[in-house]
Amino acid sequence: MARSHPSRPTDRHEQALGFRIWRQLHSGRMEVPHTHPDIEVNYLFSGEFSYLHGGAAVPITAGRFTVLWGGVPHQTLGPGIVSDGIWITLPLAWVLQWRLPNGLHDRLLAGEILSAPPDDTDRRTLERWLADAESGDTARRHVLQLEMEARFHRLALGMPRRRGRATASAEGTGQIPRITRFIAQHYREPLSLPAIAGHAGLHPKYLMRVFKKHCGVSVWEYLTRLRVSHAQRLLITSDMKVLDVAMESGFASVAPFYAAFAAHTRGIRPLHYRRQHQLAEPA
Repeated sequence: MARSHPSRPTDRHEQALGFRIWRQLHSGRMEVPHTHPDIEVNYLFSGEFSYLHGGAAVPITAGRFTVLWGGVPHQTLGPGIVSDGIWITLPLAWVLQWRLPNGLHDRLLAGEILSAPPDDTDRRTLERWLADAESGDTARRHVLQLEMEARFHRLALGMPRRRGRATASAEGTGQIPRITRFIAQHYREPLSLPAIAGHAGLHPKYLMRVFKKHCGVSVWEYLTRLRVSHAQRLLITSDMKVLDVAMESGFASVAPFYAAFAAHTRGIRPLHYRRQHQLAEPA
């Protein structure tokens, strides 16, 4: 599950859509585990590979719409990904806002990898999504987002309801997923580094060092990315005022919201971002 090269179209997709979708070519084994704050979709065209995910080897087979949370350290095993497929990374904040049934997001945050039963329509659907993302057509991209949300709901509805709240073994998944899960569940609330460290049972300085080492970004960069992603979806899907979007996304005031939004969207202002995604009125 290699992240795509910066020159590929996925960067353009992220700027225009707020998420990434790309054709994943076969790649070698990942030598070290990594994490990222996104929900990841894998769809392999043929064959299979295995992830070492949270300390367990999990096979990923072709023809199945497979979803995992990147906050759990994971890497490919054996020869790596040996077939082509389509990969998507979605902001965690978007998936949380979809309010999926049967505790799907709790399962992902607890470290499960979820796969739908084989469905002959999934490959055609994913290839259409990729074409829609690359089309530059606002209406097609809007439909793409609606279809993705619907596919996640269908995945969730096909799962048995879980009893109680999913929890992850600290020994099995380690410190990083426990920290990122806590941030994911509370990013819209006022959070401080001591509070996050206290939840993890770590000294704040040790937390910062460990988090940066394993996630490649600081705790605050991770937290801010979740908040900005939440704001992006609200700007696209609602008519809320910018101030209300900022507050709803966990920012204490408008000024840090504007600064964070610009930093994560290469200088785009919130209202401009909203206008970019507004559908043209029918003639």
